Amino acid sequence: MSEETQGPDQEPGSRHPREVFELFGHEAAEAELADSLSGSRSHHAWLITGPKGVGKATLAYRFARRLLGAVPDPWSPLASSTEDIVSRKIAQGSHADLRTATRLDPEKGEIKRDVTVAAIRDLTQFFTMTADGAGGARVGIVDCADDMSSNAANALLKTLEEPPPGGTLILLAHAPGRLLPTLRSRCRMLDLSCLSDEAMAKALPDIDATTRALGAGRPGRARALAALGAAKLYGTLSRHLSGLPRAPLDEALALADACSDADRFHAVFDMMEDWLARAGRAGLGLEISEIEPGESVLLARLAAGAGTDGAAKAWSHVRGVRTKVEALNFDRSLATLEALRAIRADLAPIH
Repeated sequence: MSEETQGPDQEPGSRHPREVFELFGHEAAEAELADSLSGSRSHHAWLITGPKGVGKATLAYRFARRLLGAVPDPWSPLASSTEDIVSRKIAQGSHADLRTATRLDPEKGEIKRDVTVAAIRDLTQFFTMTADGAGGARVGIVDCADDMSSNAANALLKTLEEPPPGGTLILLAHAPGRLLPTLRSRCRMLDLSCLSDEAMAKALPDIDATTRALGAGRPGRARALAALGAAKLYGTLSRHLSGLPRAPLDEALALADACSDADRFHAVFDMMEDWLARAGRAGLGLEISEIEPGESVLLARLAAGAGTDGAAKAWSHVRGVRTKVEALNFDRSLATLEALRAIRADLAPIH
């Protein structure tokens, strides 16, 4: 069954993970999955965790190709030939022995709030069918498992408790603590960490250093930010905040204009919240990651001048503005100006 081109948890501007054959920075997890293929440490259910955009789904589809018999590629332990028929079918979303459960309702073409019980029942029913492949392998992917409704999670438990012959379930989770303990206990867990700066540079040679830094070790997030022109947005935000308490108005208006777009609005608010969090750390004398060279000194100066809780208060106000937009459909451009005013009031008031 063909799947959607744009997955519910797929970062904008990124290829669908089933089409991605490269993986960087997760060598240990890849080696563990590859080792399980020999049967020495096989398991019927895996829970792959980590921040959104770090590569969980890419790893899951990489594993699925090999489980379903794709020809190995010597490039790495879990790599497969891109020309293999299994690889091509999975990339096209048409492999009969691979099924996914996501927030997408395939009948209505709508993205639901949760991974529904209907989606999970479709997955569990799939495991009762006879596999098309000669080896009898079938693979189910839940993306993301922490989006399952309570009924859906309970529906999945039976399959986890009574694993089908030849079947492998791969659950992906941004926040595994939201999953039922009984569900977590039946899975073998792999936790993916954010990539190092070196791994990010290797994974994203076509993306500028500022955008890679904003991605914070998550290649998928960095690619999404690149599609939004994040380096330019951050430069505008940085110039504005660097001028506190008398921050230039032109930059504020430019940000407000950019934030009329929903994706850019959320990207800029992510940047504001991260900037304030790093300011708070710098004000306490802690080491911070710099997006632009020399930020540590500026952030420490502003945070120190605002007192011990200035950055924290500003962060809370920015988050409150964001929540108002999401809950009340408040104008995004006006909300951006309101957030910038809140930062100035809390971090660098004009006396």
